[in-house]
Amino acid sequence: MEENTGARTRLLLIVDILKIYSNESNVLSIEEICAHLENYGYKATKRSIVSDIKSINTTTQKIIYVTSPKKGYYIVRDYTLSSIDTMLTALYSSDMLSAADRSNVERSLRHIVSIPTYDLLLNTTDRVSADIPHEPASREIVMALRQAIHRKKKAILTYTVTSPGDSFSSVEAEEKMEVNPIRIAISVNSTLLVFSRNNPNQAECMHICRIKNVEILDDDAQPYNGDIFDAKGFFTGSVIKDRHRTAGWVFLKFRQEHAEFVRNFFDSPIQIRKDENEGYCVAKVYSVLDERLVGWLFCCSDKVETVAPKELRDYLTERAQTVIQSYSEPK
Repeated sequence: MEENTGARTRLLLIVDILKIYSNESNVLSIEEICAHLENYGYKATKRSIVSDIKSINTTTQKIIYVTSPKKGYYIVRDYTLSSIDTMLTALYSSDMLSAADRSNVERSLRHIVSIPTYDLLLNTTDRVSADIPHEPASREIVMALRQAIHRKKKAILTYTVTSPGDSFSSVEAEEKMEVNPIRIAISVNSTLLVFSRNNPNQAECMHICRIKNVEILDDDAQPYNGDIFDAKGFFTGSVIKDRHRTAGWVFLKFRQEHAEFVRNFFDSPIQIRKDENEGYCVAKVYSVLDERLVGWLFCCSDKVETVAPKELRDYLTERAQTVIQSYSEPK
């Protein structure tokens, strides 16, 4: 019974993966489908996936295999982007639906049409790194943000905020803000939302894993013509791919007014407590010790002090001394 249940779940996951990541212009190979399944915790072989696809094709879902421009599979869709936009526009302009009805219909509509499509991904997302992040970001949140960006609408974000407590067992609170969503930016370790608020010429960024709810408004978003790299708090750094990257607990000290600045850099859970020095606090976070973290700490050394681990603190000190020496040497 357990094997049958697992097999049925795997079939549903294959359908879901193909709906999200494939269409006529962007097919998935067997290897790519295997990789996506592993992210869900399911191991599969090429033979088992081919068998699964044959089983799926006996239902109302139809999966097509093509050999050009590359070999792979995509799932047949019943809706185009233009029809999706028409339906969503009609949904938001209807006076016959309550707010709750509109929310329920919109959620069902997104599920039926399998947003995002390939075109929607291209129109709302920037890849600023070749690496695909593994981050606990909600699929529904990402889909809602892409829809807001695509339709050029404002949105109200409900996001987490960490306030320093007397110990590291602090609980995150939630706040709301109205934003103009600009782009989703996939960086080395994170998936960021770039947005603006009152000033359309000043962009900011936030880790999508911090966003707990997205309410798309009917108001048009203010356009932004700047570079997403200029967004406040945006930092990619660089990663040496051939270098072994370790992970460990990192402790940072900073003034309390910089708590949000520090919190927004990490996509992993962060705990903050008040320091014995009034006006300061200490953050505890489990992070990859890579060049991105080192670069950020080095650039933000006027705001953030590295307390531990000692190896990281010593490395930053050594790098700072090297930079100072290079400026003091005669040209």
